Amino acid sequence: MFRPVLKSFVFLLAVALAVSCNCKDEVPPVFEGPFYVAFKIDGDSIAYEDGQNNYGNGPGISSYEDSIGRLHSQFTTFIKSALDSTYESNIITIQMVKFLSDTDPPSYNTSFMLFDIGTYDYGSWNEDSTAGGIDGAVITYTDQNEKIWSSDRLYGQQESWADFQITAHKAAGDEQFGAKTKGTFNCRVFDGMGGFLDLRDGSFHARTIYPE
Repeated sequence: MFRPVLKSFVFLLAVALAVSCNCKDEVPPVFEGPFYVAFKIDGDSIAYEDGQNNYGNGPGISSYEDSIGRLHSQFTTFIKSALDSTYESNIITIQMVKFLSDTDPPSYNTSFMLFDIGTYDYGSWNEDSTAGGIDGAVITYTDQNEKIWSSDRLYGQQESWADFQITAHKAAGDEQFGAKTKGTFNCRVFDGMGGFLDLRDGSFHARTIYPE
């Protein structure tokens, strides 16, 4: 069994404020609405929403440097409050990984660009940059039985239908996190022991970018 490296996590339980407009001709803001993640497994719909059923959403950062370079990551997690007796189950983390060719701490702008709008491959996270850290997205899902599954390429290869796309990304202003991000995904996640699950029709709107 493997567990993802999540060194820092800001757990924010604040519910997003609703934004309204009385102007009929104006297009509603792209970031209006709740923070959520939704996807399907074997046709069954799964959804977690910030502020509902004890769920919160917040960003975190993982960064590891060695003699070769630095493997750097920003991630966003949907998880229940630690006061909930089931908080160790039904969790999903969306992580963006990039190998940097120097060991210097990355700038805030470098971190911000990890979730920039675009289409990304699935990658891998490993604390030894000589052992296969691969740029891209890593999705980690903990099921209702607390079993951990990951798209990490160290544990299995993605199918031809897999995809990951960031569709919107902007600074969050004065809030206690760096950005608001939307995206879509389809992927296979592995348990490291030969088993896998297919996550289909995934979408999310999340707090991203941990402000160091």
